[in-house]
Amino acid sequence: MDEKKLNAREACLESLVNYEKSKKYSNIELGAALEKYCFCDLDRAFITKLFYGVIEKKLTLDYIIYGICDKNAKIDLKILNILRMGIYQLSFMDKIPESAACDESVKLAKRANPQNLKIGGFVNAVLRAFLRNKEGQFENIEKIKGSCKYFEIKYSCSCDIIKIWTESYGSEISEKLLCESQKKRGLAITANTLKISRDSYLEKLAAIHEGMETKKTEISPYGIIIEGEIPIKNIYGFDEGLFFVQDEASQICAHKTGAKPGDLVIDCCAAPGGKSFYMAQMMKNKGKIMCFDIYENKLGLMEKSAKRFGIDIIETRKHDFRTVFGEPGGIKADVVLCDVPCSGLGTITKKPEIKYKTIDEISKMPKIQHEILRAGSNHVKPGGTLIYSTCTLNKKENEEVACKFAGENESFKIEYTETLFPFKQKTDGFFIAKMKRCGL
Repeated sequence: MDEKKLNAREACLESLVNYEKSKKYSNIELGAALEKYCFCDLDRAFITKLFYGVIEKKLTLDYIIYGICDKNAKIDLKILNILRMGIYQLSFMDKIPESAACDESVKLAKRANPQNLKIGGFVNAVLRAFLRNKEGQFENIEKIKGSCKYFEIKYSCSCDIIKIWTESYGSEISEKLLCESQKKRGLAITANTLKISRDSYLEKLAAIHEGMETKKTEISPYGIIIEGEIPIKNIYGFDEGLFFVQDEASQICAHKTGAKPGDLVIDCCAAPGGKSFYMAQMMKNKGKIMCFDIYENKLGLMEKSAKRFGIDIIETRKHDFRTVFGEPGGIKADVVLCDVPCSGLGTITKKPEIKYKTIDEISKMPKIQHEILRAGSNHVKPGGTLIYSTCTLNKKENEEVACKFAGENESFKIEYTETLFPFKQKTDGFFIAKMKRCGL
């Protein structure tokens, strides 16, 4: 397809195919496409909704498509994604006329595969068949036998994740998590109180963005929820560093560290930096925060952001925290935060591709998490605080890792643990364990 002539649907199709072939993170693929083609805000919103919607509902859409065609049919990847896009528009985008969704899908198929003279007719036939029995297609899903298969198709989520949630929390909570995974929440941001109070910033938002719906976060003292869709860079105060994007769960995690002015803090897996920036506010920009990550480019972006936020107590270091930093018995900190790499099952609403992770992928995480927690603990001074956290919902990565560590280290006592559930706290799914070092 000619880049200069790409319309919104063509760009969405290109991104979906690229995403599926390259296995990139969805947000990276979409962000690159939106930057590349410079669409207007209306088209950007359309592409974003359609792109994420197709990924989010992929298993449901494929069940319908192969039910209409043939479960053994071999459909070219581009054509399959055109059908997914078409059925998603017909099912979940009320403002798109049925005729437009069908006609544009046919045109898209002809442009994607001009050598196949029958391809337009095939796409049209599938979409028209869907429309003739639209309600029946979804009623068929309700008749699927076997709870795991039923939930897999209804909520478009891998059976592996459904099993993990059921084993961790029971079938009732598992279904609540599946249901919540299909809901969209507002944008959560942290007001930069080094430059402006939350109340003052809210007043500015109301004055500058007429009609913008905002509210304070219920738990975090610095957070704000913005409803509706607006590009982050268009929100008042972006260039001035008056806020940064951060889910309330991450804000709560940073707040639980209890970091205070003058403390030495170590953030073992710091990028992209939100928790360090939050702690810098708690510390009134006094003390020191040592931020570690394995990716030097991410640390560089953190440094630029810290400068924009007016934070000068952050020091970045490239290091893999599966091992102790420096000499044994070296740096000892008041607070050590181990916000470890994880399966990310608490962030499905933002990264729908996570819904299709396998147990094999996820089962590798606890070993890495335990190594980071063990290495990080070496840098906690007596009486200091150690935080272990993840943005996942999986007891094997959460409670089991924390308890295993505490069982191996008598000098650390678990003071507090909490699991944040999206359907309960209206945040990302998150786990926090706060420990205190009692001995040497």
